[in-house]
Amino acid sequence: MRLCTFQLWLSASPSVFARLGVNSGAMRTCLVGLCFLSATCLAADLPRFKEVTVASGLKMGYQLVVTDVNGDGKKDLIALDERSTEVSWLENPAWESRLLVADVPRPINLDASDIDNDGVPEIALAHNFETNPEKSVGNVLLLKSGPNVRAPWTRREIDRVPTAHRLRWIKTNGQRALVVAPLVGAAARAPDYADSVPIYLYAPPDWKRTLLTSEPYGILHSIYPVIFRGSTEQLLTASFSGIRLYSPEHAGNWKGEEIAKGNPEPCPRCGTSEVKLGRLAGTRFIGAIEPWHGNQVVVYAEHGTNWNRTVLEQGMVNGHALAVGDLNADGNDEIVAGFRGRGYQLYVFTAEDTSGLRWRREILDAGTIAAADCKIEDLNGDGRPDIACVGASTGNVKIYENQGR
Repeated sequence: MRLCTFQLWLSASPSVFARLGVNSGAMRTCLVGLCFLSATCLAADLPRFKEVTVASGLKMGYQLVVTDVNGDGKKDLIALDERSTEVSWLENPAWESRLLVADVPRPINLDASDIDNDGVPEIALAHNFETNPEKSVGNVLLLKSGPNVRAPWTRREIDRVPTAHRLRWIKTNGQRALVVAPLVGAAARAPDYADSVPIYLYAPPDWKRTLLTSEPYGILHSIYPVIFRGSTEQLLTASFSGIRLYSPEHAGNWKGEEIAKGNPEPCPRCGTSEVKLGRLAGTRFIGAIEPWHGNQVVVYAEHGTNWNRTVLEQGMVNGHALAVGDLNADGNDEIVAGFRGRGYQLYVFTAEDTSGLRWRREILDAGTIAAADCKIEDLNGDGRPDIACVGASTGNVKIYENQGR
């Protein structure tokens, strides 16, 4: 831990300074100044990680979800293969693969939440994905377990949303509702994708479609439910419009506000691709990948009402995986980021000051996983957060077990 060792001298008596031949008042003044400067030194050593491959042979890994599928108190993994027609889950601790649902071509995204409080989550799934709205069916399903959670689950189609790309459960009006976000609007076409993108909300028991907002523009790549202010969940979005926050108001309306414009280049290299919220020395920051499938890892550090943008990395190719969490138990969050393109690597970024301006990059994996998605969770119950990732072209699922320092 890079801390100011000079702080230890501040409590010394004047006689200590006298024996050293140093004026105590001058020394105290000097040391206070040095300690003030060193208060920005935060970077603790990362823990050691043990790599474990828990699945291989995926055609094209895309998403990784951590949830307790069978209600046994252990966190299982659901690894989504976008070129498969099936979705399976990996049961903790042996990581045995178990079929969840079959005959779901081009599955692209899912989320899990225990809606009926029976100890087993319900799963929302989007499949039949294509980037062109004219060719994309966009089936949105609800999956429900039967008496045997290890047997295939039943399905119910609740909607069809062309290019349905992100599904997330969010708590609103005292209940869990489902947010469905397509990748693009109905009129969008490459390369500019010039159209507004609707985001839809579905609430039980009828799961009727309602419009949350149609403000995002171009490519809407990420949605992220979060308690941003107050005590209710809001929704962060990452699109060509940058980073925006949507908050529920009365009568079911949602109000949007701009947090950041994202990458300042012209579209389609504009805006933001992925977002996660973290904390640093008690202050929030937003970790991001920019632009869409971009080369940059970016931090937005909160300073009053402003979010100051700092680019940490510019060498990624097809950046896609992003996770935020406190890996070394120092009270500050690290950023895990990976890319799927040529030379793929997986990085960990650790803050070196309280301002969020200086970060240290370390390579966690140099070429064995083309990370499409990563999660930070304690998967073995030892109290230390692990890292789990799914690989795209590498077709694997790996856990980086936190061994401590």
